[in-house]
Amino acid sequence: MSKSTPSIRHTPQSIPPEIVYEVLTYQFKDYMSNDYPPTSEKFNENLRNFLKSNLTVNKTFYHICRVLIYKHCNFTTAKRFYNLLESLEKQEQLRNIIQIADFQELTSVGLGRSMEMNKQIQNLTNKTLSRFLELTKWNLREFLACENIQEDLDSNIIYFLLKPGKVLSILDFCGCSGPYLTQSFMTALEKLYPADSDTNSAPLEYNSQMACLGLNDCTDLPNSVLIKTLRMFPELQKLDLNHTSIDDNTLLNGLPHLKSLTHLSLGLCSQLTSRAILEFFSHHPTVTDVNNAATLEWLNLGVTAHSSTWNDVHTMFLLKKLCQYGHNKTLQYLNLDGLPLHQVLLSTGNSLHSSPNTSVTSLHTLNRPTTIFSSVIHTEHYYQCSDTLIFIKLNFPKLKSLSIKGNNVPIDKLIEFLSPIEDIAYYDNLKGLKEFQKLKFLNVANNSYVNQWTIQNPNLLTCSPSLCSLELGFDAWQQIEKLNSNHEFITVKYNKRTDRNDVVKWKCFLDVSYGRRYWIYRVDPYLNRGDIEQRSLAGTKFDSNGNRIIEVVKQPDFLRFAQSKISLSCGLVIKSGERRKKTYRDLKPPISQFLTRNGGIAFGNRSQPVIRPRLPPGGWRLLPEEDDQDVDRDVARHMPPNATHVGSTSTTDEDHHEVGGIYWDRSIHDLSAFGQRNGFDRPQPGTMRPPPRPPLLAMGPPSSILPAALPPGNLPLQNAEPQNDEEYLNNPDLQRRRSELSLLMSHHPLRRPGLHSNHSNTKVDTFAHSQIAAARTPTATGRPSGPRRQLVKRPSGYYYAHPQEFVYDPNDAVMSRRYQIHFEVVNEYKTFGCIERGMYRYYSLRA
Repeated sequence: MSKSTPSIRHTPQSIPPEIVYEVLTYQFKDYMSNDYPPTSEKFNENLRNFLKSNLTVNKTFYHICRVLIYKHCNFTTAKRFYNLLESLEKQEQLRNIIQIADFQELTSVGLGRSMEMNKQIQNLTNKTLSRFLELTKWNLREFLACENIQEDLDSNIIYFLLKPGKVLSILDFCGCSGPYLTQSFMTALEKLYPADSDTNSAPLEYNSQMACLGLNDCTDLPNSVLIKTLRMFPELQKLDLNHTSIDDNTLLNGLPHLKSLTHLSLGLCSQLTSRAILEFFSHHPTVTDVNNAATLEWLNLGVTAHSSTWNDVHTMFLLKKLCQYGHNKTLQYLNLDGLPLHQVLLSTGNSLHSSPNTSVTSLHTLNRPTTIFSSVIHTEHYYQCSDTLIFIKLNFPKLKSLSIKGNNVPIDKLIEFLSPIEDIAYYDNLKGLKEFQKLKFLNVANNSYVNQWTIQNPNLLTCSPSLCSLELGFDAWQQIEKLNSNHEFITVKYNKRTDRNDVVKWKCFLDVSYGRRYWIYRVDPYLNRGDIEQRSLAGTKFDSNGNRIIEVVKQPDFLRFAQSKISLSCGLVIKSGERRKKTYRDLKPPISQFLTRNGGIAFGNRSQPVIRPRLPPGGWRLLPEEDDQDVDRDVARHMPPNATHVGSTSTTDEDHHEVGGIYWDRSIHDLSAFGQRNGFDRPQPGTMRPPPRPPLLAMGPPSSILPAALPPGNLPLQNAEPQNDEEYLNNPDLQRRRSELSLLMSHHPLRRPGLHSNHSNTKVDTFAHSQIAAARTPTATGRPSGPRRQLVKRPSGYYYAHPQEFVYDPNDAVMSRRYQIHFEVVNEYKTFGCIERGMYRYYSLRA
């Protein structure tokens, strides 16, 4: 190569593909979440625009575009599905790229075809669908079905989807029903269970890989099918049984112990009684076991008010049980549609009559204090209060979305519930409150007090600084919709910090595809913009060079909190690696999505499924026969008086003590706390580290339970493939060697007496400590200097849980606010997911 010719590796085209992938991922997400044009072909239009912009740039862009478009296959028509199947038959390298098969927008009815015509077209049948699953089984993570393919789901396909041995983690049959599907389930389950088995029998093999199961609106599946299906998946994290035929016996006796359950939907299940639900939340180990790996974050218990047997005592009992077992500390979504609420109202001189589904008590008649917070009693598990809304306000600090549809709650009570507690220091009984509720969405539809005369109350729309949306009845919504041509209501709120009145704008939102649901939302410049309608109707624009300007019009962000269906899918573009890691549970995550270890181009990676249930976070520990004091004396006796600490794992045979057994210690995943609890302190310069207590054998969540006959020091790998970085760092042998050195040493600054010695590296340690001290010394600018400018080191992911503490630049409040919103949205994505488009959004937001 001549000097005049630049090297390829130094050209702009040699940007690492991982960086290009991240950049194109954001663009792909923006394109595919675009709701313009508002037609059924918007998916094709958005995909076409993305490919025109990037596909022909260079080879890197071409390969990454292929990965993005094939990774999430959205089938809007049967013809598109058949074309993809033909491509998979011809190009074998594409088979490992496909991870999501999304049929939830597939339909051709109403485009000149009937159901009978669709059956005659052989593009999408049980044979072609079975062939597609066979070709993509090595890396397919999600299968999202809909009612339009329910006649194509035969017993072989159901058997393939339910059986273990694959990496399929998300299975959604939303809207699928009918006798053909029921018979397919029954035939498939016969192959997965022993012959002549009943509903109490165990399956031949459990599917520990499946993390999310959606049976929303599967009304025809009998309880025998539900019991056997649920028993197949002991590791479920999300379970959607909304509007199914599940009965009391299935809920109490058929549902297995789901120790990792975080999302549960039992709404609109007409066969369930209030007694069974209360017994479930009182005694079922899925909810009550303190050793569960997770607590509930999303709960839907909505019922139809006119046919419900619930009363306000049942509702309060349910909330107390959630508090008793710690679910109130993590619950972010709570749907109590149709469940009666008990209200305690301050006496205003006017008589107030209770509605049929709401009981009311007056504080004045009971000679209680005039402030409702004065009567709150702090108990072991919750703050006791007879008012249901105030009970939720005090005991559910993480709650973001609350639905109380069908309850007649006065405006003053809603304002009291939404407003922050003023002068909280005045209440001695509330001093233990550390977190305060920051509700973002409230559903008050079918509330007779919220009508066309009261909806314009400015106190209701400005009392909560966090509230971004209200769901209303049609009359109240229409009153704001008719105010002006912009369909908005503008009011002001006094800001004590700036001593000015801030303008607060609320706007109507309606999408006819969602049915009879009406929202108003607070306008902000980032997530819930006020110019959505104007931008969608602006038409096509061009710049001065004649290039087309593509306007990306997104739906308002509050719709994530308004959904009534669990968002099972990770979405078109995964916003948080934690959600993917938790849901897909890769045993062997790849180093790169595009390059192999030898530098070649990677066309997907074949992952290993989870065969057996995983152990909770922790590590194997040796159980010595002697007590700790004897071990310490033995080790100190065999240690020379002038011993120095060196970074080596070599020990003499006399230093080892006999082992009486091993046990799984769940507390070891927090090493710092474990060290402080057990007296392991990091030694200061000139001291020698104490010998470790029972050594640690393995750290982190292993892939399966260790066989009893296998020695703990020889843990097997899943296969003989080369190890990646994460697998190497989590190797049990390496973890054991690290634990013998300093893994169990905490960062506590105290010294242990009696262990001082003349350390050989005293000068080096003194110099290092002098550098740290210099780094912590403030300079003339008031900021620390040196290599350690940040005095407080936050743990990984801290600002996702505490976005308001992040400051990008003290002099740039706008950019800091953008970062805070980003952290908040990504953190909420872990629980609420995202609502991107089409049929999936319809099932989540329909009435």
